[in-house]
Amino acid sequence: MRRTALAGLRPRRLVPTAIAIVLAVGFVAGIMIFGDTTRAALLDEYARSARNVDLAVTAADGTRLPLSSVDDVRRAGGVTSAEGRMAEQAPLVDRAGHLVTEFGVPGHAVDAGDRPELRPFDLRTGAVPQADGDAALDARSARQTGYRVGDTIALVGADEQRHEFRLVGIVDITGVDGGNTSTVVLTRQALVRLTGATGYREVVATIADGTTASDVRSRVTAAGKVRTGEQLRRDLAREAFGQIDGLLVGLQLFAVVAVLVAALVIANTFNILLAQRMRETALLRCVGATRAQVFRRVVAEAAAVGLAGAALGTGVGLAIGFGLSRGAALPGIGLPSGRLVVGVSPVLVALLLGVVLTVVSALVPAVRATRVPPIAALRVTPLGRGTSRRGRMVLVGTTALLAAGGAALTVAGLRTGDPQTAMVIVMAGGTCVFLAVLLLSPLFIGPLMSAFGWLPGLLVGAPVRLAAANARRNPGRTAATTAALLVGVALMAGGSTIAATVNRTAEAQLNQAFPIDYLLTPAVTGGDRPATVPQSITAVLRADPTFGLVAAVRQDTAKSSAGALLVGTIDEAAIGTAYRPAVTTGRLADLRPGTAVVSSGSDALVGRRVGDQLRLTGPAGRTITLTVAATVQSATLVGDVVITAADYGSLFPAAAGDSLVMLRTAGGVPAATARARLDTALAAHPLVQVGDLAEFRDERNAAIDQIVAVIAVLLALALIIALVGIANTLSLSVLERTRESALLRALGLTRGQLRATLLAEALLMAAAGAVVGVVFGLVYGWLTAIAAFGDVETLVAIPVGQLAAFVGLAALAGTLAAVLPSRRAANVAVVVALAD
Repeated sequence: MRRTALAGLRPRRLVPTAIAIVLAVGFVAGIMIFGDTTRAALLDEYARSARNVDLAVTAADGTRLPLSSVDDVRRAGGVTSAEGRMAEQAPLVDRAGHLVTEFGVPGHAVDAGDRPELRPFDLRTGAVPQADGDAALDARSARQTGYRVGDTIALVGADEQRHEFRLVGIVDITGVDGGNTSTVVLTRQALVRLTGATGYREVVATIADGTTASDVRSRVTAAGKVRTGEQLRRDLAREAFGQIDGLLVGLQLFAVVAVLVAALVIANTFNILLAQRMRETALLRCVGATRAQVFRRVVAEAAAVGLAGAALGTGVGLAIGFGLSRGAALPGIGLPSGRLVVGVSPVLVALLLGVVLTVVSALVPAVRATRVPPIAALRVTPLGRGTSRRGRMVLVGTTALLAAGGAALTVAGLRTGDPQTAMVIVMAGGTCVFLAVLLLSPLFIGPLMSAFGWLPGLLVGAPVRLAAANARRNPGRTAATTAALLVGVALMAGGSTIAATVNRTAEAQLNQAFPIDYLLTPAVTGGDRPATVPQSITAVLRADPTFGLVAAVRQDTAKSSAGALLVGTIDEAAIGTAYRPAVTTGRLADLRPGTAVVSSGSDALVGRRVGDQLRLTGPAGRTITLTVAATVQSATLVGDVVITAADYGSLFPAAAGDSLVMLRTAGGVPAATARARLDTALAAHPLVQVGDLAEFRDERNAAIDQIVAVIAVLLALALIIALVGIANTLSLSVLERTRESALLRALGLTRGQLRATLLAEALLMAAAGAVVGVVFGLVYGWLTAIAAFGDVETLVAIPVGQLAAFVGLAALAGTLAAVLPSRRAANVAVVVALAD
C-alpha cells in the first residue's frame, strides 16, 4: 500500500493542490514573520530611551520631577552617573505656517543632555545641538515636512509666539508619551527659555559593577515612579507591542479566510481524484486491501502533498513577511521596519499547518473512498452521482435551520442598543446564513449557470450550451468549485458596501448637523487650563464680510447621575443653521433657559425622555436643573448636552475663550480668498488650528478608499487560491472526460469549439460564484453598517462600480484559469482518446 500511495502522487494532478497549500501556508507564515520583525523593530525603537539605563525615576502624568531629583538619585549608594531628561510641549510649524500635529496633538521638545550614552535618541545625520539657536528634528517629522539640515524651523513657545532655530541634525527618537508627534532636540537652556520648563520628565542613572539595580532602587528617595532598567524596558516593550496587536488580529482574520478557501479547494480536489480512481480503489479491495488500508493510503497522499506544499509555503512566507514589513513602514502606517526576523515558531507552524490542513480536508473524501465496494471494479462508475431524495431532504432541513438561526441572530443584532455588540451579532447571523448558502449551492448553482448561459448559448452556439450542461451534470462538483470564489467575493463586496455606506451616512450627518466650511480648534496643549480659541479671533472674524456665519461653541465637563457629561453651548443664531442635528423627539426651537437638548447616544438620556429633569453640577460646585426639550441623533461636536449661553454661564462662571468656532463662507466668496483671510486673522495665533471641512471630506474619502484597497489586496490571495481551485477542477475534469471530448470531436466539434466549451464553463462558474458572493456581501454589508450606526439613520450606498469590477475580474480570472486545461483537452488525439 505504501508503494501504491507513492504511485498515486502524480504531479500533474496534485501540483495545483500544492499551490493552494503554498499560498495559504505562506500567508500564515508571512504574518507571523511580519509580527516578529515589527515587534523587534518596535522594541529597538522604544528601548532606545532605556539603553544603558540601570535605574529610572519617572514623574507622574502631568507633573514634573524637581531639579533636585538628580542629586537625590546620585546620593543613592551604587549610582555612578545620573541625568535628568526634560520634555515639554513645543509645537512645530511647517513651511506653510501650520502646526504639525497628530490627531490634534502638537509635538514636543526634549533636551540634548550632557551624557551621550544616556541620550534617548540616535543621530542620523548632522550634529547634536550645541548652541541655543540649534535644533535637531526627528526623522519622521523631517520626512513629513520636508525640512533638511541647514533649514530654519519654527517652534511655538509658552508665550504662544514663534521662535526660529537652525536645523543642525536629524535624529531617530520615539515620540514623547509613545506618540507619533514631532520631537525636536534643543539644548537645555534653549528648552527652558522656550517652554518655561521647571523640572524633569525622567531621571535616568547607571550603577556600579557588582551592584544590583533592585538594591539601589530601594535606596532612591526621589519622588516619582522608580523602576530598574529591566522593568523600564519591559514596560516600554508592552507599550510598543500595543501598537501592532490590533493590526496583527486583522491580518490573522484574513489568514483564516485564506486557509478556509484552501481547505475547500483541497477537499474538492481529493473528491474528484478519488471519484476518478474509483475502479482502481475497487480493484485494491478485490485483491485484499482493507478499508483501513484504503483510508491510510488517502491520508498518506494528503500528508505528503501537505508537507511539500508547507515547505514551499515557508519560503513564500519569507517574501510575504518582507513585503508586509516594508509596506507597514510607508507613510500613513508608519511602523518601523528592521531586519527580517525568522524564528522557529513560524517554520514549525507552517509545516504543521500544511500537513494538518491537507489531511483534515482530505478526511471526508478518504472516508468515502473506503465505502467503494469491490464489485465497482466490474463496471464504469460515473464521476458525479446524484443526490438521493433523502439526502436532499436532510440538506434542505439543515440549510433551513442555519438560515432561520442566522436570520434570528441578524434581527436580534439590529435590535441591540450597543453598536459594537450589534455588529458582532449581525456578523454571527451572516456567518450562519452564508453557511446555509454554501450548503444549498448544489441545488441552485446549476440552474443559475444555465440562466447565465442561455443568451450566450443562443448567440455563440454549442460551446456555451455544452458548458452549461456540464455544470448541471455534476452540481456538487460545480458548487464546491465556486464555493472558494464565493467566500472571497462575498467578503470583498461586504467590505466595499460597508465602507460606501459609512462614507455616505457620515457625509450626510456632517452636512446636516454642521453645514460649515471651516472649524477652528485650539491645539491640545496639555496644560492645567483647557485650551481655547481667543475670543478676540472670533470678534475679528465676525467683523469680516468674507464669512457669512461665525458661530462660537463653549464646552466643559459637568457631573450628573449618569456620570461625567460634555456640556456645550452655541450662539443662538447658529441653532438651525450651523447647528442642526436630526431631531428624534421634541423640537430644537424649544431650547431656551432652563432646558437642554440631549444626544440620543448619551448616558444622560438613559431612563429619560422629553419633559424629564436633568441635574448637572459644574466643577465649581454649582448645580442647575434642566428640562429635556429635545433629543437629537448626534450632538457630540457641541456636546452630549447642549444648553443656552445663560445656563452655561451659571454652571461654568469661570469659562473664558471658545472651545471651537464654526465658520461658513459668505455667498460668492472663492474658497482661496476665504482661506487667505482666515490665515491672516490667525497669523498671531499659531496654536489655533484650522479644519477645512472640504479637505476633511477628501481625506476621509481617501482613507476609506485606502482601507477598501488594503482589504481587496489581502483578500486577493484568497481569490487567487480560489482560481487555482477552478483551474485544478477543470484540469481534473478534462482527464475524466477524455473519451467524452474525443467523441464530441469525432461528431464534428472542432478544437476551437472544445476549447471554447471549457473556457465558457470556467467563465460561467466564476460569474455564478461572483454574483452570489456580491449579492450576499451587499445585503450583509448593508445590515452590518446599519448595526454599526445604531440609532443614526443609515443611508445605504451601493458601490456599483466596485461590485461590477469584482464580478468582471472574477469572470476574467476564471476564464484565464481555464486556458491551459482547455488547450490540453484540445490537443489530445481523437483516436488515442477513444481507444483509451
